[in-house]
Amino acid sequence: MYKKNILAIHLNSQIFRGFTAILFILTALIFSSRLVGYFEQAASGSLNPDIIFNVIFLRLPDFLALLIPFAFFLSLLLVISELYRSNGIYAYFSAGISRLGLIKQITPFFFIALISCALISIYLAPYGKALSKSLIAEQSYEDKLSMLQPETLVNLDEAGSYLHFKSYDGSQMTGVTFFVQDDPSLSMIKAEILEISNQGNDMVLNFQNGSIYPDLNSSNKIDASFKELIHSIGVGETSNKSFTLSKLLDYKNQSNFIQNQWNASIPIMLIALLVLSFVFGKENPRSGREGSLVTGVLIYIFYLSILVAFRESYTENLNLFYYFLWPVHLVFLSFGCLLFWLDGRVSLKSFFSNSRIKTILIIFLIFVLLAWLSS
Repeated sequence: MYKKNILAIHLNSQIFRGFTAILFILTALIFSSRLVGYFEQAASGSLNPDIIFNVIFLRLPDFLALLIPFAFFLSLLLVISELYRSNGIYAYFSAGISRLGLIKQITPFFFIALISCALISIYLAPYGKALSKSLIAEQSYEDKLSMLQPETLVNLDEAGSYLHFKSYDGSQMTGVTFFVQDDPSLSMIKAEILEISNQGNDMVLNFQNGSIYPDLNSSNKIDASFKELIHSIGVGETSNKSFTLSKLLDYKNQSNFIQNQWNASIPIMLIALLVLSFVFGKENPRSGREGSLVTGVLIYIFYLSILVAFRESYTENLNLFYYFLWPVHLVFLSFGCLLFWLDGRVSLKSFFSNSRIKTILIIFLIFVLLAWLSS
């Protein structure tokens, strides 16, 4: 019994060290990625740079909710594969601990990860995300206008409405040119003075002393002069075009039900990932650890992709199938349990005779899935 306790402590300490290191690295990567995205928005004049770090820290629980299962899976996968490569796994077998017994040995750490992920995903992440959106929305209108730079082409609404002006004194812009890129007729307005005001979600543009060119693409070009012209455009949320996994971190759905089920489904991933780590962590002695790492990344991204695809298929008439997104979890858990039971009877590695081709194929699939999640 004493020997088993020592082995259990050693196993859990290895997993914990790997989990901590992987979680820190992944958090730093996604933190820096979002930081770049927010600075791009600040450079375009759509976000106050003074609130960027506040927004990121409020979104941190949202990031951790997705990263905790990933870090747990990768750390467990690497520890199990290392035990097989170094033949250390036989120390556990000689102590009377089977593979199922190994799962029991790491249940304390598993439940700590599960409870932490559940609390963050269900309670902290939605609250932090709502606060970050509120903080962005509460930027004063004057702050947004003060970030507009003269002698640059400004995208006002991220939908094709562009503005160029020579100077801005805090109340009026001079030397103004305005056009809508997505307008088939490509209308343009030139004015000496422009005053901008805000009414609800609309930006009201008050042009003074200028000309309007209603159809530049037409062979019959017309222009008309005016003393005053008022035009309003709807200003929604800024869309960031960079690689930011928008389907995961910034998805938009009007149903509170499916959003709550998505938040609750993230911690449940840990159950299937626990079993899958023992299935795919089994390696031949003296083999490299890159194979396990790449395979683990593919499994996790594929798991998330299926969850996202199932979430986006939501219809109100089929609520029963979307509680915790349980059909997806059931499929992956059943698949993992089947492979766990078939261990020694069926060799998965026989399907790939060339390890280099397998690695290239897996990396390609990872890239495709990441591109889809970012679309």
